[in-house]
Amino acid sequence: MAIYLGSTLISSNPTGTGALYLGSLNICDAYLENTQVFDNCNQPNTSVVLTVNNAVTGGGETLVGDLTGATKSGQPGTSFTAFNTSVSLATYYSWASGPTFSGEVGGTFPATGSITRTTTVGGTTSYNPPPSTGVYTLNVTDNVGTGISYQINGANPQSGTIGSSSYSWTITITLAQDYIVGTAISVNGGTSIPSGTYGQGQSFTSQAITGTISQATDAINATISGSIAPAEFQYSYTLTNQVANSTATKTVTNLTNGATYSASSNLITGTPGSTWDMNGEATPNTNYVWSGGTQPASANQTVSATMPQNSNGSTTITLTGTTVYSNPATSISLDNNAGSCSNDACIAASGSSTTWWYSGSLQGATLWSNSNLTGSNPAGGWYKTGTSSTLEYNGGVSSTGNFCYSSVTYVGMGSGGTSTDACNDNLNDNYYVSGASYSANAASGIWDDSSACTGAGSSYYSWGSPRTWNQTNSSGLVINVGTC
Repeated sequence: MAIYLGSTLISSNPTGTGALYLGSLNICDAYLENTQVFDNCNQPNTSVVLTVNNAVTGGGETLVGDLTGATKSGQPGTSFTAFNTSVSLATYYSWASGPTFSGEVGGTFPATGSITRTTTVGGTTSYNPPPSTGVYTLNVTDNVGTGISYQINGANPQSGTIGSSSYSWTITITLAQDYIVGTAISVNGGTSIPSGTYGQGQSFTSQAITGTISQATDAINATISGSIAPAEFQYSYTLTNQVANSTATKTVTNLTNGATYSASSNLITGTPGSTWDMNGEATPNTNYVWSGGTQPASANQTVSATMPQNSNGSTTITLTGTTVYSNPATSISLDNNAGSCSNDACIAASGSSTTWWYSGSLQGATLWSNSNLTGSNPAGGWYKTGTSSTLEYNGGVSSTGNFCYSSVTYVGMGSGGTSTDACNDNLNDNYYVSGASYSANAASGIWDDSSACTGAGSSYYSWGSPRTWNQTNSSGLVINVGTC
């Protein structure tokens, strides 16, 4: 029989320490008719606690039964039986020695509190599994990618007896044509292809990936690492122009496979197998044409090229052909005597002339003695070119279409600051005059020298009969006339 408070057992001796009270009165025992249902008249129980020390070597053991922390309780001085601790072994394990158990003894409960009993389990185990087969698979991760291919050498997966068999693979890596290795290609850190190797389809074998088959299944990982890129080479294009009086141009077109051309360095850069077209053409300079009228093939050449494998390359195009001068030269006749000014050129003209040749506009032109614009050039000076016109030549025509007087007359004149002063002055100032109005005593110009190069300056002059006056500007040209 027992007494419960709800679902909680109010325990009594010899295994419990419960208590019943009626007010403040401790009830020692209780009966249901003749049956005792509660007894708390004895002393409080004491206990024995177990500690288990596992000294088994070899593994595979599991302790069962009474383990550390197991407790027995009872009245002080009463006896208790020994704890019961045992051990079991996992599959394929057996005892090489043992097992042994020490400290498993009974005794009596202490007068108060609790005591400890220690059990030590000893012995040595051995593992003897039956022969079995393990299956191992090689997984390859390619972190390089384009430019290589690989092949696993050896069966994959591989199987063998667990504990006594080994797995072994190698990996053959093939380097693609026209690729070059940057960072060395390695398998699990072991170099297979050195840095700088140029790809020509050659293959390389990795170090062996090997080990012992020790379990039923496993996956072995192999990682291919490194860097690779398409190889690039350079091709130089040189153009030599042997066509006189021409300008050469060169172009590179139709580049393939990403090849590029730098005009400044004359280099094509690209991968082996890249193609392009190189053209060189000579064009006649101004006033020149091709001899025979058409451009020769040798002056306009196109060469197709392919980037070589594992080396640089070069091409030289040499342009040849003949040009001739084509612009018709213009002739001009210059008097054989040169003057120091425009009037002097006409006054000193010899009456005989020489033909000279030039191209384009006369102003600024160089004059040549030959119609093909070769030969000699005129000396510097002023030359009569027509009845009353001149040009100035000084390494080139610097002035043209200038008016000139062909003759001057030495006369006596009066001069002054006004027309009246000039009319009243004696005719004893001698000047050279010219002009169609000579008979009317109106000179077109008044000069200080017979070459009519130095004007008399700005003033008033009188001369002739009947006497008239002429007003001149700073160059000595008559700008006004009147009668004295």
